[in-house]
Amino acid sequence: MKVRISRTARRQIAALSAWWNENRRSARVRVEDAVDAAVGAMGEHPGLGPTYLPNPRYRTWRLKGTPYVLFYRIDDATGTIWIMVAWSAMRGTGPELP
Repeated sequence: MKVRISRTARRQIAALSAWWNENRRSARVRVEDAVDAAVGAMGEHPGLGPTYLPNPRYRTWRLKGTPYVLFYRIDDATGTIWIMVAWSAMRGTGPELP
């Protein structure tokens, strides 16, 4: 399936990545690499991420090696996966989803 990233999620990923690069310089994982890996895996296995129970239209994907989670939904009609939000699990609560 095609994977698209919303403008909101792009901004959030950029902000998370900037923070990570500044504050986790010794981390073995880069946010950009984790996002690229997630996009590739989602495209091949869209249903693999668990359903987000507060809003079952969405699934979640944890970015390996980070506390960050992508919230995405699958549009079967167009064969597109939409990453809508990038969120830090450290916040303790889930994001507001469109």
